[in-house]
Amino acid sequence: MQAHDQKDTVPPSAANQQQNSPACHDRRTVLRKMAAGAAAVAGCSLLPEKWLPPVAEIGALPAHAVTSGPASSMTESATARGFANSLTIADTGQIMHCDGIMQHKIVFPKLGPQYGPKLLLVWSDGNELHVSNSAHMAMHADQRDFRKYQPGGRYSGYDPNIPTMEIYAKRGTHPSSVTLYY
Repeated sequence: MQAHDQKDTVPPSAANQQQNSPACHDRRTVLRKMAAGAAAVAGCSLLPEKWLPPVAEIGALPAHAVTSGPASSMTESATARGFANSLTIADTGQIMHCDGIMQHKIVFPKLGPQYGPKLLLVWSDGNELHVSNSAHMAMHADQRDFRKYQPGGRYSGYDPNIPTMEIYAKRGTHPSSVTLYY
C-alpha cells in the first residue's frame, strides 16, 4: 500500500513544473490585466462629469515679500528704450533723512550693477530716473527733487548703511512702489 501512495503523490519538482507551465502564466497575465482594468474603471468613476476651470486662491503677501508685478507690467516706453526685464518693489515705508528732509526709500535685494549696466526707475506716481551707468550713483538734476539711485555695496563706498541698491523717491511724494527696468 505504501508503494501505491507514492505513485499517487506528485513529486515537488513536478508541482513546480505545473506552476511554471504556459497555462499558469496565462492565468496570471489575465488576472493582472483584470486588476489593472478594475483600477482604471475605479479611477474614471472619480472624475467629474464636467470639467471646471481651476480655482486659484490668492492671498496677500507682506509688503517686503512683494517683489515683482505681473509679466505684462512692462510699459511700451520702457520696451522701446531697450529694456527687456522689470522688477517691481513695494514701498514698505522706509524713510531716508537728508538735509532735514525725509523721503521714501525703497531697498532692492541685489547691487545695482547686478541688474545690468543701464537702468530705468519708474515710481508708481509716474516719476522716472534714468541711470546710464549702474555702477555709479545717479540723481535727478533738480536738487529740490532729490530722486536718487545708490548702487550699494562697494559701488557706494562700502557704506554699511547701503548694503544693496537703494532708490529714494522725489521729495514730498509717497509712491506705493518703484519698477526697475533693466
